[in-house]
Amino acid sequence: MIFFHILKSLDELLYELMTWLVFYPVTLWRSVRHPLQTMDYARSELRKQGRDQFRSTLRPPIYLLVTLVLAHIVELQAVGDSKLIGSHVGLADYINDDTTLIIFRIIGFALFPVVMATIETHLLGEPVNRTTLQKPFYAQCFLAAPFALALSLASTAIRYSNADLQTVGVATVFVASILFVWAEATWLARSTPASGARAFANAIGGFAGCTLILTGLALLIGGE
Repeated sequence: MIFFHILKSLDELLYELMTWLVFYPVTLWRSVRHPLQTMDYARSELRKQGRDQFRSTLRPPIYLLVTLVLAHIVELQAVGDSKLIGSHVGLADYINDDTTLIIFRIIGFALFPVVMATIETHLLGEPVNRTTLQKPFYAQCFLAAPFALALSLASTAIRYSNADLQTVGVATVFVASILFVWAEATWLARSTPASGARAFANAIGGFAGCTLILTGLALLIGGE
């Protein structure tokens, strides 16, 4: 009996993983092409029952996780292991393999959706707790994933010993950051009672706060 339960669990796991081959590109396209509509979609899906949620896309946190894993694979194939692996400078001593590096990057990029979700909840005048934070956090993951992908690929390009690619990488960072802040400001103005100016100020503040925290972490682990 236990053996059949294990087989059933493996069957469901394999099916779920293989459907990612279909739904990851769909989710990426939708979140890049229509970011705000995709964020609306995330909020509406959470009103449904568990098994009926996100039937045509990946769940947002999983989408962010898969994006960072794929970006890491591209980095490995393009430029090899990160200099953080094997480094013993600062907190980099705790990053000793690809798994811990991916976990660090997931935590780092997940900071953006959780901070922006907290700001959105505050602007709505709601108490910040596990219930009120879930909908904005899931919506923010749809926006954070393409941003994380752009920054990760840009970082890989910058590591190349090619001036043109490095220039493209730096330009990508600036463009992705501007588009991210614009999308956040537009979203906060749409989804909260905040005025356009206040929404923009909060988008800038949230982005700047996350960037400062990540910069501080980068300094603590020795940077790259």
